[in-house]
Amino acid sequence: MARLTVEHVARIEGHGNITVNVESGEVREVRMDVVEPARFFESMVVGRRYDEAPLITSRICGICSPNHVVTSIKAIEAALGVEVSERTVMLRKLLVYGSYLQNHATHLYILAAPDYVGLPSVFPLAETMPEVVERALRLKKLGNDLTTAVGGRQVHPVSAVVGGFTSEPPREVLASYRDLLLGVVEDAMATVELFASFQVPDFQTSGEMLALTADDDYAIYDGDTKALDAGWRRPASEYRSFLDETVVGHSNAKHSTVGGRPLLVGSVARANINAHMLNETGRAALAKSGVTLVTRNPFHMNVLQAVELADASARCAGYVEKLLEMGGSSAPEPVAVRAGVGGSATEAPRGTLYHSYEIGADGVVLHGDVITPTAQNLANIEADMRAFAPTVADRDEPEFAVLIEELVRSYDPCLSCSVH
Repeated sequence: MARLTVEHVARIEGHGNITVNVESGEVREVRMDVVEPARFFESMVVGRRYDEAPLITSRICGICSPNHVVTSIKAIEAALGVEVSERTVMLRKLLVYGSYLQNHATHLYILAAPDYVGLPSVFPLAETMPEVVERALRLKKLGNDLTTAVGGRQVHPVSAVVGGFTSEPPREVLASYRDLLLGVVEDAMATVELFASFQVPDFQTSGEMLALTADDDYAIYDGDTKALDAGWRRPASEYRSFLDETVVGHSNAKHSTVGGRPLLVGSVARANINAHMLNETGRAALAKSGVTLVTRNPFHMNVLQAVELADASARCAGYVEKLLEMGGSSAPEPVAVRAGVGGSATEAPRGTLYHSYEIGADGVVLHGDVITPTAQNLANIEADMRAFAPTVADRDEPEFAVLIEELVRSYDPCLSCSVH
């Protein structure tokens, strides 16, 4: 018999408990309890002006705040019929990718890596392999700095608003980021090599996989939602027509399903659906990762985040180059307040993030709705634990615990976002 109870799982964002009970090879109980209290951000925006919603919803998470800001703004623009400039879109992509750089570096090196080198935290790793931690800090710092340059500050960006930007980086600052981004490509490729060297369990999830997809881009800012197994492609704004949320008794976070199945979002889903849209650096990183697509192994989430780091570094350098060449304005477009309903999505580091709003004729929000990546992943995390636990139930309790926690951490869960 193997019974595992972990209170306040370490090295994830937010607070959650794991309970797994396996007896004679049979799973008796599996739970991922999100014990963070519900925070009711969807209710907080009701009764507020439309332009306050992005500032409020960015507080759902300090890590994912650029993604909440951009997704919220896009949903409001859809409701009000606001079209933005190409320059604004390019700057927003840089803002989203700044979040990728800082989040992926944090997750991979600070949260996930200790699992694979037999250490309890990053601090002993900093003593034994300081060059590895320094690499992580360079990547994270660049992501933070890029977010600050484009969004006005590192956490809860303020310069991105409905219709455009209130300000943007001076030309010389923008030009400096082209070189900085190209300078960390080597760090990103070294990250791929490091995580490709780690042995991960041979395990297959049974969940559906969803990600944004587009015909001309590795979709992180815009696109339709695509289901890997079912094969359909639908407007992301219609997410309520294919995503179902259920209240579960053991957790403060809802569980999501698609077509009655649990689902997985994040780097594995994105790579499976959009690998053909990786840039040259991203394709080289994918080849270096050793992962063959399509993969159904959630433990591959880590190395595929590293692939995205490499792709993002080179891709953002290209965006900066285009911004320096293209001209145009990112100043906010005029907004004609009207009644409307709008929904939108972006790919946050952990997976697809959805926002929608109903706005009254006076510009006041009547209804708000958010579905976060972790809220989509939670049902699949539990399903994976249920399937994975019997395969490692013969291990001693410390190793059993590490493996179960590794599985959970591979999803890079943000439990604070899940109880928004």
